[in-house]
Amino acid sequence: MATIQDILKLDLSKVQPEALQKSVKQIMEDYKNIEAKDAFEKAAADNIDKIYKMVTKVSPDAIVENNPCADPITEESKTEPTSKKNKKASNKKKAIPKDKPRKTATKTEVDAVLEEIKQCRVKIKKYNEKKRKEEGPRPIPTRYAKIKGHFISLGNLIPENLEDKMEVQKQSKKLLKNTHRNLLKIYRMNAIRGQKDNEELKERLDKIEEKLESK
Repeated sequence: MATIQDILKLDLSKVQPEALQKSVKQIMEDYKNIEAKDAFEKAAADNIDKIYKMVTKVSPDAIVENNPCADPITEESKTEPTSKKNKKASNKKKAIPKDKPRKTATKTEVDAVLEEIKQCRVKIKKYNEKKRKEEGPRPIPTRYAKIKGHFISLGNLIPENLEDKMEVQKQSKKLLKNTHRNLLKIYRMNAIRGQKDNEELKERLDKIEEKLESK
């Protein structure tokens, strides 16, 4: 049975039709935004499985890896030793099976799954609202937390083609840390509290550098 992790691995750009792509994206966003993730997975388990199988059926190219519905012959050929492949290549008539026709889903089937997903999202939304009421109002973020959050967001805006550049990451970290510290001074905010936030900002950026070094 497919899980939310299988959904998160899908290549959204390859999910078609557009209505199905939108539903997959909504499921992803619902999961990322909800706090009670375990409850979400249990409540949406059937729909998650159905939508994954539907994507496998109509947009198999969107399955990045661990596709439970993939042709076992194709999957086996990806992992078999090179020598075995060469041996099979010498006897193509026996080795290469005939292509099986790709399964397709009718518009009615797609619409039925989309409707179920829609109803599931309504239930999850109501559950989330009930949970928030039980927990009471969330504490208002402090000014320190808001400022720190903005600087973390700025650190995430490095262009994709520069994300693997260590020098870019180091320059970004230096600029963000110094600017964060100076801004707190200008705003005459508590130096000790500001230093704590600055250290957390540094730790987040250090982890990115460590990840690059380990590659």
